[in-house]
Amino acid sequence: MPFTDPDRNKFLEILTEIKNLLGYSLRSDEPQPGEELAMEMMYGGFDFSVVHSNNFKPEALLIECRFGQVPEGREFPIMEKLLQMNCALAELDGSTFCIEAESGDLIYTLAKSMDGLDGKTLLYKMTEIVWHGRRWMETRFLSEKDTRANDAFGVVAMA
Repeated sequence: MPFTDPDRNKFLEILTEIKNLLGYSLRSDEPQPGEELAMEMMYGGFDFSVVHSNNFKPEALLIECRFGQVPEGREFPIMEKLLQMNCALAELDGSTFCIEAESGDLIYTLAKSMDGLDGKTLLYKMTEIVWHGRRWMETRFLSEKDTRANDAFGVVAMA
């Protein structure tokens, strides 16, 4: 039996559409009512969580994508670049980068209104996030100039 909460039902509709678009089989058991529901999946080589909370912005969902560790010895230039990017991303669509306290992983986050959102649109946004993740893996968001400047200050450049 579906939830009677329209926000929760919208979230489940979006997830069902994504599963259908990707050809994933649907679970036969119904999710249990509660404060949060999450879909966790690997997409484009990255771990994603799409979360709905009844307590925090029930009209929205939260997309989280785990990009991995910040390389040791390069924390300062990378963190500086991420803060600069956060400013631009916040203006663009409200997405931000953060560091998970327990693991030290870089996480891309975006709260997105479910108003007018469907699975295809969410999957498109997740594909865009994968592009950011691949750029992270290749460059750590640092330009060649950033890397040369770090070397001048004795910062070890690691891939």
